[in-house]
Amino acid sequence: MASALGEGEASSSTATGDSCKHQVFLSFRGEDTRKGFTDHLSASLERRGITAYRDDKNLEKGDAIQDELLKAIEESMFAVVVLSPNYASSSWCLDELHKILECSKNHGLSVVPVFYNVEPSDVRHQKGNFKKALRKHQNRFGQDSDRIRRWTNALTQIASFSGWDSKNQQEARLVENIVDHIQKKLLPKFPSCPENLVGILPKMEDVFSLLGMGSNNVHFVGIRGMGGIGKTTVARAVYEAIQSKFQVCCFMRDVREVSKAKGFVHLQKLLLSTLNVSDEFYDIEDGKKMIRNWLCKKKVLLVLDDVSEEIQLENLAGKQDWFGPGSTVIITTRYMHLLEIHRVNGTYKVEGLVEEEALRLFCLKAFKRDQPEEGYLDLSKDIVKYTGGLPLALKVLGSYWCGRDLHFWHRTARELSSVLPSEILNTLKISFDHLEPTEKYIFLDIACFFKGMNRDEVVNILQMCDYYDGIENGIVTLIEKSLITLSKDEMLEMHDLLQDMGKNIVFQEFPTNPGKRSRLWSKKDIDQVLTNDMGTEAIQGIVLHSSYEAQWSIEAFSKTSQLTFLSLHGMKLPLGLNYLPRSLKVLHWNYCPLKTLPLADQKYELVEIKLRNSKIEQVWHGKKFLEKLKYMDLSVSENLTGTPDISGAPMLQKLNLQFCSGLSEVHPSLTHHENLVQLDFSNCTSLKTIPGKLKMSSLEELDLSNCSSFVNLPKFAECMKLSLLSLKRTSIKNLPRSVSSSLPLLCSLDLSCCNLTELAFPCNIFHLPLLTDLNLSRNKFVHVPISLHKLPNLKRLCLNNCPNLKSLPVLPSSIEKLEACNSFIAYGEIGYFDPCETIFNFFRSSSSDHSQVFIMEFTSWIYRKEKVSPWQSFLRFNLEDGEHISLPPQGDFPPNDRLGIILCFETATYLNKTDLCVCNGRRWITKKNSGEKGDRTYFILLTNDYFNAELCPDYTFKLSVNNALSYHMHNQAWSYGSNQCWGRWVHQQYFIDYMYDFDY
Repeated sequence: MASALGEGEASSSTATGDSCKHQVFLSFRGEDTRKGFTDHLSASLERRGITAYRDDKNLEKGDAIQDELLKAIEESMFAVVVLSPNYASSSWCLDELHKILECSKNHGLSVVPVFYNVEPSDVRHQKGNFKKALRKHQNRFGQDSDRIRRWTNALTQIASFSGWDSKNQQEARLVENIVDHIQKKLLPKFPSCPENLVGILPKMEDVFSLLGMGSNNVHFVGIRGMGGIGKTTVARAVYEAIQSKFQVCCFMRDVREVSKAKGFVHLQKLLLSTLNVSDEFYDIEDGKKMIRNWLCKKKVLLVLDDVSEEIQLENLAGKQDWFGPGSTVIITTRYMHLLEIHRVNGTYKVEGLVEEEALRLFCLKAFKRDQPEEGYLDLSKDIVKYTGGLPLALKVLGSYWCGRDLHFWHRTARELSSVLPSEILNTLKISFDHLEPTEKYIFLDIACFFKGMNRDEVVNILQMCDYYDGIENGIVTLIEKSLITLSKDEMLEMHDLLQDMGKNIVFQEFPTNPGKRSRLWSKKDIDQVLTNDMGTEAIQGIVLHSSYEAQWSIEAFSKTSQLTFLSLHGMKLPLGLNYLPRSLKVLHWNYCPLKTLPLADQKYELVEIKLRNSKIEQVWHGKKFLEKLKYMDLSVSENLTGTPDISGAPMLQKLNLQFCSGLSEVHPSLTHHENLVQLDFSNCTSLKTIPGKLKMSSLEELDLSNCSSFVNLPKFAECMKLSLLSLKRTSIKNLPRSVSSSLPLLCSLDLSCCNLTELAFPCNIFHLPLLTDLNLSRNKFVHVPISLHKLPNLKRLCLNNCPNLKSLPVLPSSIEKLEACNSFIAYGEIGYFDPCETIFNFFRSSSSDHSQVFIMEFTSWIYRKEKVSPWQSFLRFNLEDGEHISLPPQGDFPPNDRLGIILCFETATYLNKTDLCVCNGRRWITKKNSGEKGDRTYFILLTNDYFNAELCPDYTFKLSVNNALSYHMHNQAWSYGSNQCWGRWVHQQYFIDYMYDFDY
């Protein structure tokens, strides 16, 4: 062989199978090789299915030889030039050679010379027989003729091509090597089947963007997706499109199956066979060494298809330095984590076909055209929708229904979800079969029960059911193996076909008796089991969300001794129910028709009970032994009259009773419960009081909001952990002193809409050191009845709709947000509110405190005057949404005297909700308008510390403004949507000069 295989070969790869009539043109000297080497070569090509053009076989009688030969060369994809001792003695051969090289240059004809019993140097320099032959031609045509010059150049040029040398080689072996090489080079030129590769081009372009073509770096790229999604198809299309740019190419299909059946050594030998390497080895490590040794200097294109284990990659493409500069390794797999472990440079996830593409592919298989036949359109669309764009399913189902009548289509389509074709089922099941037992259980639970549910909720249910450990890791594995996906809003999703596969696996546990299956979800199966007492210990979970009247036996669950998860919704049970299994851990029953739960005097495993919108009147009678119960939700159970005795549920942490409008009695066991953390009585409109004293040492949240009849707040035991207390819209008249003395950890207190006066507050209410959020809106006091400046951590204060309020108290330095809309109005438009003083107090206190930002919201007209001196020096600037603004300091005051920046915005909230955002480069300060009617003015105060020198050069900040917003100066006309802002730097002298210029 004259040089390494495939290097420097003359081919621009522009000649393709669909533009050429012949695959190979053979140029040879008949008297030298016709009955020997050329005949063997031609026969071997034909055995491989490669058509070869020979001038002594294909010329028809009477044709002009010269013109026919030239045309045949132009219509060929490949040319093999057999340079034998007497080749140059034929003028026809030399004219063929010139034409071949011309087509190579202009049309991409691939050329391979074979130096048969001649030295390449004799051809290049026209020595020996080639010199003698040219001398005879010179005597005939003239030494300086154009033909002689063309022939000489052609011989020199063909000798520089990579080719084959017959010296020291067995002729049979030489012929086979040449044919192998031609076949590999012809393969990418053969046309593929684009009519069936629907939607392939966008996917190819996405993969191309990851390959780094033109770079000398070695790129490992992953193509991942669920079974049958088209990973191999995409990889093959990309491979065929770019393989001409590489020295060595190998598409290794079905790595998972081949490695399992024949071992890694076989795969290693298969890869090395692309280089005609025949060295024998039987050890994996030797194979790895040989791959690296032979390929580390070659530009390689390698596709490893259907990789399932890391060891497969380690033995075939262990590291990037195994391959030469510019190499590309493409890995197709179902397992995302495998690609992460191998540190690929990029990953492309193959998605299903969009609806239009899917319908076209289905029709090509079902109707042999790209549109449905008349009468089949709606049914075809339904089938395509069911497949979710999975190419494998579209092809299999399309082929299945091809040629069938419409009656057959309708009959079999109804059975599709329960009887999947085996070709689809087996392909999808491969990933499931490779799961660990725990991962299989989780997959089946999601397929049967939890598809479309929030991830955290599913994890919580599975953990409570206590089937198995490693729930979180199991879900991650299922995502990595493309069996489930996670939506942007954290919902667990699964392809419909995968879901049907999972349900089919459960169905096959016992096809003839649903009572012996592990999971039940079908209304038909559940009715059959629970109506006829067919339940067994095999059943672990039942989910049925269907509103209907069920004729279940009152002993329906008596034999389901291993049932742990029961989720029902909306059915009626006219016969009632007198038994729930002790094994039950999670009970969800929306619109439960029972008046009480049928619990006996025995221990139960229940961890969570949810009975929303139920007809429950009494949850259970007397004391029940629920030692593991942690969560109970009875919300919107309007017939419930009292809370249950929970003394037998010592681990209960959350009790939700909101919107239980008939609830009026609280069982004494509640007020002494030691582990309850959250207690929600909101909107229990019949509740008047909680008896006794609250001695709930773990209680952190108590919500009594909108309990309109609630009058008396009980006393609190000392040192309770309560952090949130809401008394919004209650009828309380006084706050007990224990609110301050016994709740040292209280962070949020809501006393809004209670019509309270100053007399309702104890004098020591300010002893709340951790209070951060205080809502006193819609009350009747004239002065704020709390010494706010003694609340060291208060950040948010709401005083909206306090019409009698005269003025604001001194605020603590920690304050970040103040709302006082529609307050001060009892005194008319002139009002008593002085924003300048409040602003000055903020800047003065924040200079020695951590607070850097303060937002105030007011009704606009409260402080607006014809002339308000402090605001006239504000600068106005226009802006577009998201624009960066620089506000230069004003005056000659030194930087140390500056206090910060005031920004003033005014909005018309009856137009739209408005978002105001200010950013210093690190964090956004956001105010979301409530959208209630009425004009709002916002002050955003930013201290010097907010403007970090590195983040905000020249005190630059960014404003983001959404919806209808106008920035208003008090003596200017309103201009909604005008995108103007008013602001200025302030300093201490500024407030001294103008503090008392307000003319009230």
